[in-house]
Order: sequence, then structure tokens, then C-alpha cells
Amino acid sequence: MIVYTGPFETPAVIAFFRREAVNLRTLRRLVISREKTMVLDVNRDGIEFPGLTYGSAALEDLLREVGVVFAADTLHDPNTTPGGVKEFSLGACWPWGYERIL
Repeated sequence: MIVYTGPFETPAVIAFFRREAVNLRTLRRLVISREKTMVLDVNRDGIEFPGLTYGSAALEDLLREVGVVFAADTLHDPNTTPGGVKEFSLGACWPWGYERIL
């Protein structure tokens, strides 16, 4: 597990994620808890952001960076899920022939 220890400012978090994500396989899950945020790949390896949690503007930017679709009005409320843990799937399935140009 790669652990981020820098400041929780958007440019620093995004730059760290872009630099370290190339060392992972296909990203599959993003988990937000009251203590941390984790981005996990197919092998359950990942990047951990301790302290990056609900209420942080950098959290929204990280979610946009990995392609998560979320409701901004309920994202920062941990009481909307049991235990305060929210999980987002990151794997996308492309339809057959998506790369073809007609």
C-alpha cells in the first residue's frame, strides 16, 4: 500500500496520485471512511490518503480524477451510509466496437 503523507491541497494530491497510479494495475474501487480514502486496484494494492476524508475539497477533485460520478450534496455527509463508509466502483465496461470509427 502506497501512503500519501503530503499536504491536502488539490494540486499536491492529484500530482501524487498521477505519479503513483502508474505503479498499480487497473483501478477498481475507491473507499472513503471517516479516517482515510483509499484507491484500490484489482489486486487490492492501492494508494491510501490518511486524513483525506469528508469535508475536503481535495476529495472531490480526487474523485473527479479517477472518474467517479457522485452527488455533491450527499458526498460530504458520512451519516448517509452505515458506518460512514462509502465505496465507488471504478471499473468501466466498454461496449463492443467502441474504438471503431464509422
